[in-house]
Amino acid sequence: MTIFTESRPYKIVAGDAAGGTLSHAYLLICPDERNLRGFLKELAKLILRADERASRLIDAEAYADCRVFPAEGEKMNVSDVRDLLDDCYIKPAENERKLFVLDRVQDMLAPAQNKLLKVLEEPPANVHFLLGAAAEFPVLTTVRSRTKRLELFSFAEKDIEQYLRETYPHRADLREIAAASGGILGRAQELAEGGSVADADEEAALLALNLSPAGIPAACRKFSDRAEAVRFLQLLRLTYRNILFLKLGLEDLVRAGREEKLLRRAAKRYSQAALVRAQDKIGQTERDLKFNANLSASLEALFYGILEG
Repeated sequence: MTIFTESRPYKIVAGDAAGGTLSHAYLLICPDERNLRGFLKELAKLILRADERASRLIDAEAYADCRVFPAEGEKMNVSDVRDLLDDCYIKPAENERKLFVLDRVQDMLAPAQNKLLKVLEEPPANVHFLLGAAAEFPVLTTVRSRTKRLELFSFAEKDIEQYLRETYPHRADLREIAAASGGILGRAQELAEGGSVADADEEAALLALNLSPAGIPAACRKFSDRAEAVRFLQLLRLTYRNILFLKLGLEDLVRAGREEKLLRRAAKRYSQAALVRAQDKIGQTERDLKFNANLSASLEALFYGILEG
């Protein structure tokens, strides 16, 4: 994935590998849940100095000396950690190193994270760990302190646009999609694979402008699908960010299309403090939904919270 190989985390790990200074454990913080697992596997290739064959096997999660936890779509639990601990004391099969990749660490419960602590602090020789989390706060401080931190919060808008042009050449609105993505590659991909980004932007702007107590039940009923609601919340958070920029007079930071007039009207409705809190509340709702909170109740609480400002 070319866009990732130009990122700071990739260059840091590449430099560590080339200089013989690899950390025994890395933690990649990246909000892009759609691509986090793929990013981790790109870093795994660097740590293991993978050739073409090994790289293919790592991508397929079939390389003997690179185990990826948990299974796709699952959450890592204590039994997975026990399996990892048993395996990490077995010598590598064909590589000089052995690597354990832990995806979505933010979803691991505290008992599972705690069980990792000793091996993270004192790993067997030639054993490395690569952890990935979409959010930092659920990762225990004790786990964080035993890893080398890597951050990838967003890509430059121009890099997102270039990636989209190579991947979705049929779309005519790729510049608008890149602007609406907030630098999150997965968000850009979802927009490019969906309908009109302008329609989605306008829908979010209309909600921000017209949100009222009487309209909250209808707004909640629109989202019976959790994945669709999460995608809309990402867009709504960016919408409130743009409204805040307009409120602050930072118009050069706003990337908006036909919904800009709606955003300007909404800026007159909210205070600066309310706009900041709205983004915080949306972020909290996104986190709650990842932990299987009730969808309708979460949205209702969010919308009332935004109005209370």
